[in-house]
Amino acid sequence: MDQSIRWGIWGTGAIANKVASDIPLAKGAILHAVASRTEERARQFALRHRAAKWYGSLGAMLADADVDAVYVSTPNHRHAGDSIACIEAGKAVLCEKPFALNLAQAQQTVDAARRSKVFCMEAMWTRFIPAVIEAKRLIDSGAIGPVRLIQGNFGFIAPEGSKPRLFDLAMGGGALMDIGIYPISFAHHLLGAPQSVTGTTRLGPTGVDLHSAYQLLYPNGALADLWSSFQVQGTNEAFVFGERGMLHLCTPFYHAHRLILQTHTVAHSKGNGHPKSAGASLLGIAEAMGMAPAVKSMRRRLSPLLALLKRGRVQSFPFAGNGYQFELMEVNRCLREKRIESAVMPLDETLEVMRTLDALRSQWGMVFPQE
Repeated sequence: MDQSIRWGIWGTGAIANKVASDIPLAKGAILHAVASRTEERARQFALRHRAAKWYGSLGAMLADADVDAVYVSTPNHRHAGDSIACIEAGKAVLCEKPFALNLAQAQQTVDAARRSKVFCMEAMWTRFIPAVIEAKRLIDSGAIGPVRLIQGNFGFIAPEGSKPRLFDLAMGGGALMDIGIYPISFAHHLLGAPQSVTGTTRLGPTGVDLHSAYQLLYPNGALADLWSSFQVQGTNEAFVFGERGMLHLCTPFYHAHRLILQTHTVAHSKGNGHPKSAGASLLGIAEAMGMAPAVKSMRRRLSPLLALLKRGRVQSFPFAGNGYQFELMEVNRCLREKRIESAVMPLDETLEVMRTLDALRSQWGMVFPQE
């Protein structure tokens, strides 16, 4: 039985090109068709990525019975309408983030998918990156204890006029919607829906946020301190602090190749049943020996190892391509198993993320014309 999933891509922008490049890396995925607003653009894209078919409209591609799933890669303001069109045509949907302009649109899309029993998922590809999967596993296993703080940022310098859609309010532009959603969704993934949301921003002349900061407070007292910007280059990394350690998703955290785990050393004392770790013991011995002449040479030789112990355990997660293949494989798996939602990126969580985005925009008075 053929288990291949035949994909169609709607939209031919930069992200669509990266996704198309990664489709051959996703086992069982085939790029069958591409559609754009002009047939010539679709044809060029199809030839570049070896797609069998190309179409000059979404409707024409949806009429192709061989298309199993559609990657929606249009501008933000088109996401909800395009996703619903695919769902109504019986095609599985993987929709670029943000899933919609607001919670109301997102809810309409979710309702359509559940009513039609058609698979639908937000393309928050970060959740499927191996380093992020390992970070979630470590947190769930208690490796760093209860999470108390998440810090993360995503920023780059985008001169106005360089990418018009980023600054166009009618197209759902702004730092929050384009890149702030990454650290926010990451916090939701680890801690769930926040109890309260506060944010500050600088709105630009077109009405979108040029850079903004967000604080998410959770019922257990945990806090997420996040920001995004089109005006400064961020470190683009994420830290998760627990009571017994820390995780560091190295830059860029949204498709990290390295993860650092650092656990706190616990001193062994009378009545305390927690012995030191081997790394802590080695550090303690070295410190206790002080600066004795015979020890100086040994310390110099051991300095790389001691530095590693202080820094924590570094894990590498190399992968080919851009990293979009992992979310594609999740969709493929769900379709083969006849699922209509992903347990890793469930629709209810997409709705909660949209609720958080709505709350922030409401505080800033940032209203899309469609609203």
